[in-house]
Amino acid sequence: MPVPTILIIDDNIEVRLSAAYFLEDQGFKVLEAASPDIAKQLLSVKAVAIILLDMNFSKDTTSGQEGLDFLTWLKEQDNAPAVLCITGWGNINLAVRALQLGASDFIEKPWQNTALLTSIQQQLKLQTRQQTQLSHIANQETRTSQPVTEFVWQSASMRALQKKLERVAMSDASILLCGESGVGKSHIVSWLHRHSLRAHGPLVSVNMGALAESLFESELFGHVKGAFTDAKQNRTGRFTKASGGTLFMDEIATLSLPLQAKLLRVLETGEYEALGSSQTTRSDIRLICATNANLPTCIEQGTFRRDLFYRINTLVFELPPLREREADIVPLAKHLLAQHAKRYGITDKELADEVKSALKAYPWPGNIRELSHVMERALLMSEGQQICMEDCQLRLAKQPAAPKGVQTRLEDTSCTLADMEKNLIMQVLEEECGVISQAAQRLGLTKSSLYRRLDKYGLKDVG
Repeated sequence: MPVPTILIIDDNIEVRLSAAYFLEDQGFKVLEAASPDIAKQLLSVKAVAIILLDMNFSKDTTSGQEGLDFLTWLKEQDNAPAVLCITGWGNINLAVRALQLGASDFIEKPWQNTALLTSIQQQLKLQTRQQTQLSHIANQETRTSQPVTEFVWQSASMRALQKKLERVAMSDASILLCGESGVGKSHIVSWLHRHSLRAHGPLVSVNMGALAESLFESELFGHVKGAFTDAKQNRTGRFTKASGGTLFMDEIATLSLPLQAKLLRVLETGEYEALGSSQTTRSDIRLICATNANLPTCIEQGTFRRDLFYRINTLVFELPPLREREADIVPLAKHLLAQHAKRYGITDKELADEVKSALKAYPWPGNIRELSHVMERALLMSEGQQICMEDCQLRLAKQPAAPKGVQTRLEDTSCTLADMEKNLIMQVLEEECGVISQAAQRLGLTKSSLYRRLDKYGLKDVG
């Protein structure tokens, strides 16, 4: 971190020396000016974080007009530093006028070193916060200004689906996306949001399978401070965060029946209250849900409410598995490879012909999510200019499932426990064709616990 520079403007050399000695002891760089004119010259060539400004110089000793004139001049300059006004002839009117002209604080002489240091530190913290906010806004504008590279589907089934999505993207109708795990439902949600009338608003995603029942209302609707024991501060819920935009509820079928009832009430009335608050908020979202479960079967089995199903299925779209759209596999692999190369700052690579043939022949039980991981691994492991078969390691995914439980052998002692857990989850998901319930059973986990691990290791970013 660069050391902040403080400029002291005062015609009294003893005052300047006193302030300079103290501030240098606190680790600051100090510049001195005996008059506003000298200060202007210094500011033209030096970067200054804070100015300590005396208000009276040669013209008189009480009015503070010279200090006010300097503040007026400084207000017109770009990137002007913060100003702490210091005077031995302070009065309310002078302080008000100085603050109106942009001064940050008004301190009377003789000042207390502790109070002066506190004021300086407060201004530096404020500047740091403002710079962070400006940087964040600039990054957002940069991301917004850069066009999103959209993948062009090649298969007939996905092109037909694309045409249907184009007809409904501009509406506010609720959408239910179905299909196996990893088929690209999250990608479709992003596309729908970008092409909707709510594209200017936020896209907020929530994995319903990863929500703990005790935190369901707090996560979705928010809570106020003191609503429960650990509610130390107010929390904004997902419905509020998504206001004016799109709310994506992934794995909707994993909700328990009591939580389904709470969600249904909000969807029916369009209103909700933050936990611990009596103030009713009107929902303003476009709802998109996704699941890899067969909801009609779940309704028959009594695990999903029929009335909730009718609330979320205004428009239903089924995404075919990757093995049924062979024309998309190689183009999609190239697209994902380019994305990973950009993310890692690595030169993009071509796919060898034998790799293209193998990719099209492979059944892809984990669908696009598995293809993405294969391309990421191949890019990181490849040494040549092309991706070859050894880089893809598709043979690992062809290992037969263990008949009872999960049997593994530690082959790489250099990996961490977290790496081993992630790799085991990926292997079991691939062997179970992405079926969460079966994978969770083999791993000895509940579905919620498995979903939380998928989030932890970033294994749900594609599906």
